Amino acid sequence: MSVLPPYSIRVSARAKRLQLKVLPPGKVEVVVPKRFNLNKVPAFVAEHHQWLQRHLDSMATQYVAEPLLPEMVRFPAIDEQWRVEYHQGLRSRVVDLGDYHLKLMGPDEPHAGKVLQAWLQQRAKQVLPPWLEEVSAEIGLAFNRVTIRAQKSRWGSCSSRRNINLNRALLFVSPGAVRYLMTHELCHTRHMNHSPRYWQLVATLMPEYKKYEAELRGAMQVIPRWALPVD
Repeated sequence: MSVLPPYSIRVSARAKRLQLKVLPPGKVEVVVPKRFNLNKVPAFVAEHHQWLQRHLDSMATQYVAEPLLPEMVRFPAIDEQWRVEYHQGLRSRVVDLGDYHLKLMGPDEPHAGKVLQAWLQQRAKQVLPPWLEEVSAEIGLAFNRVTIRAQKSRWGSCSSRRNINLNRALLFVSPGAVRYLMTHELCHTRHMNHSPRYWQLVATLMPEYKKYEAELRGAMQVIPRWALPVD
């Protein structure tokens, strides 16, 4: 009998069926609809055990080979590339040396990694909210407030109060994918569902949206190891 890998369960009001996800750097999540019998989850995971193991093995190989501290930070969304140099020191901090060059300081790699993540969060806050405001003005769909988060499996969300959350990892995808995600969430300010009317609005505002939806579906696996959310 195969031993099942550890997994977490997330109940989703939008889910219509069970979904199995492998999230970087190798975490398993089962998405279940509301009022689903959770006693059936282990059998579902066991049924997909071979598929799950293949993806876990592939992801483990990818992230073991990747260094914790990068020499370069690339943000395709905004066409930026930053050089990173690491210096050991008692105080953990990151210094912008100008000309897209960062100096990273800390007593060890984990501490230096934390300040680099903090810098990533700040860079995303500088870039993504103004971008969302531009898209909002262009397509004529207003929102209330925007928050930048480090989410493990969602690129964005929109509440009934028109508050939008954006994943800071959007900096690692294409500009078109970022615009699509923002359009997607702004459309929820008019339709809080994924009904045919909702998708018709998305298609009207961005006819090529399926191309970018496909990109985002697999893009969590291109987020570098150093940028992954820490539990």
